[in-house]
Amino acid sequence: MSKILIVDDDASIVSSAADIMRTYSFDTISATDSREGFRLAVSENPDVIILDWMMPNYNGLQFLQEYRAQGFTTPIIFLTGKGDLPEYQVEALRDGADTFMSKPYNPSVLVETVRTLLRRTNYEVDSVSKSGTGANRHIYQDGELIIDCDAMQVFKHEESCNLTNREFQLLQYLEENKGRVCPRSELLKQVWKYDFLGDERTVDVTIKRTRQKIEPDQKNFKYILTRRGFGYFFPKDLT
Repeated sequence: MSKILIVDDDASIVSSAADIMRTYSFDTISATDSREGFRLAVSENPDVIILDWMMPNYNGLQFLQEYRAQGFTTPIIFLTGKGDLPEYQVEALRDGADTFMSKPYNPSVLVETVRTLLRRTNYEVDSVSKSGTGANRHIYQDGELIIDCDAMQVFKHEESCNLTNREFQLLQYLEENKGRVCPRSELLKQVWKYDFLGDERTVDVTIKRTRQKIEPDQKNFKYILTRRGFGYFFPKDLT
C-alpha cells in the first residue's frame, strides 16, 4: 500500500485529505507542524508528499529546499493559495516540486495526481530492475557529465547533481531525442504527462534549474541547448 505524507498547518485540510486518500486505499501519515512533517518525510520514506506552502516559522518552500538539498527525490505535490498561483508555481517548480495544486482543490484531481506520480515512480523502478548493470551509463566529455539511466542519477565528474525526478526525466527525454529540437508543448506532454495543467513557462523554469545543476559553464551551455522560438535539444555530436 502506497504511503502518502500530508503536511499542512490547517488540521481540517489534513483531515480531509487523509480521508480522501484512505477512501482510495492509500496509507497516510500527516503533520500540522512543518518541522514534524520534515522529520516524517525523512524517517518514514513516503511515496508521495502533499505539502502546503503557507505554514508558520518553517514554510513549505523551506521544507522543499532542504528536502531536495539532502538528495531526496520523493514526488511532491505543492499546495498554493489560488490568488498567488502564478508566482508560487514558478518558485515551487524551481526548487523541486513535481506539480502543484491550488486550494481549494478538487478531491478527484488530487487522487489522480497522486496516482499518476506513483505510476511514474513505479515505472522507473521497474525499468531500473529490468536493465543490465552499467548498460545505460552514458558518459560525455571524459566524465564531465554522466547520465546513469539504471540508477536514475546524473553526475559531474562522479559527483551527484542531485536532480529531482522531473529534472532527470526531462534531461533523459532530451538525450533520448538528441539532435532533435523538442518543442515545449511536446516536453509538457511527454515529461509532465496529463497530471500537469500548467503552461509552457514551466518547462523553461525546469530547464533553468537543471542547467544550474549539470552545466559546467553557466554562460556557455553544452548539454541543454535552446533553439529560440522552438524549444530545447541535447546535441547529437557530444562524445
